[in-house]
Amino acid sequence: MSWTRLGRIGVVVVAGVVAVIVVMGALGPSVPPAFVPSGAPLPLPAQGEFPAISLASFEGIVVGQRNLPVVVNVWASWCAPCRTEMPLLQDAAESFAGRVVILGVASKDDPDAARAFIQDLGLSYPNVFDATGEIRVRLGLTAYPTTYIFSSEGELTTRIAGGMSEQRLAALIEDALR
Repeated sequence: MSWTRLGRIGVVVVAGVVAVIVVMGALGPSVPPAFVPSGAPLPLPAQGEFPAISLASFEGIVVGQRNLPVVVNVWASWCAPCRTEMPLLQDAAESFAGRVVILGVASKDDPDAARAFIQDLGLSYPNVFDATGEIRVRLGLTAYPTTYIFSSEGELTTRIAGGMSEQRLAALIEDALR
């Protein structure tokens, strides 16, 4: 075999390896931004409430859930994948009640449209409104929806940009419970 042919084979093999790495990176959980919630613990909003909150209040809500994993889903009413994913989050909130907290954060949205969205889908898990956009910026949001998993110690461990399947969401929650 000539060196030219071996060189071509090598280029193809390297290109294939790079492609696999890129695809695996796109499909796997992304590295979360450096974000450690702090501040005074705050309770979750009561069912049916949809408060506009600041970044400090968001951090306080996450801190207030210590000892339970927290799944934070950032969404918008105009986002088609969000509409598909929200019922899965509702099912997870019911299935894992008392063991995991699901918290929705509407961002870059009209508050009335977001409230109607929550009602249309019959969501009962807590949702808040990121009125200033501080929360999405601090979390490093790149796509709607994006789901963030905080460990029971409050550490941001996983960020998933884009919609998820029911199986993937359940697997992430099960991992957070370990």
